Amino acid sequence: MLHLGATLPNLTFAADAHYHHLTDDVITGGKLKYENGAIRVPAGPGLGVRLDRDKVEMYAELYRRLGGYPYDRDPARLGWFATVPNASWADPECAFWFDGTAAHAL
Repeated sequence: MLHLGATLPNLTFAADAHYHHLTDDVITGGKLKYENGAIRVPAGPGLGVRLDRDKVEMYAELYRRLGGYPYDRDPARLGWFATVPNASWADPECAFWFDGTAAHAL
């Protein structure tokens, strides 16, 4: 998102970002820093960052152990579903479908 936003000449407003919610990153040196409310596009070759291979392996192992994050769910409200669930985000094992008006159990 950072690189895309930096290349759009007609982007005249701040893009929505969730980077500040992260507690860690898999790039060498840790998270990119905000400066005056913005993140500077890294100047190195390619995307401008280097992967921290140890962190990549650490998070890959965590994913293998815990599985994916169901980001269309609220872990604090078990059984809760978004008003308009997005089928491309929902867990394919989920026992509900949405007809455009309401969620229905299969």
